[in-house]
Amino acid sequence: MQFVKQFPEKSYFEMVQEIGSYNYQIFDKQESVPGNFTKELKIAKYNWVVAGTGATLSNYSFIEHGIDFTIPKGEQLIITRLLREDSASGELHFNADDYLIFPTKSGNIFRMKRNRAPDHFVQISNLAKIKTIADAYRLPKEKKGPIKNYFENGASLHIKLVEKPE
Repeated sequence: MQFVKQFPEKSYFEMVQEIGSYNYQIFDKQESVPGNFTKELKIAKYNWVVAGTGATLSNYSFIEHGIDFTIPKGEQLIITRLLREDSASGELHFNADDYLIFPTKSGNIFRMKRNRAPDHFVQISNLAKIKTIADAYRLPKEKKGPIKNYFENGASLHIKLVEKPE
């Protein structure tokens, strides 16, 4: 199964320009997400899209179906978390769809869905210092700001460690 798909260059640059370098921004369902992001992914219903940008400190390479993908050092990456309501199980909760959008040395832009490539997704977003968005469950109070302030602005971790009772 292919876990890396091409993403339109124009959409990538619109997103980076709107969000800014090393920033996050939250878009609610009434707001248009730059670069036609939700339309590109054919997602009609969402409550919020959280997007952030960062850059790797070194090249990151991986091979998929014999193709070498190399993300160049210092290039802006975009991480997105799309939150949508789900009451299929009877209890209303939010599902999250995480995507990483990145340029390669070949000049092409690609997107990767977290659940199709969790190891690469986590490694790349760690290197780019933007993993905080993929880990956050509650949204921060401020709708935009520097990535480093994301948790300070009220976001909480998705997974809370709970000790087992003896």
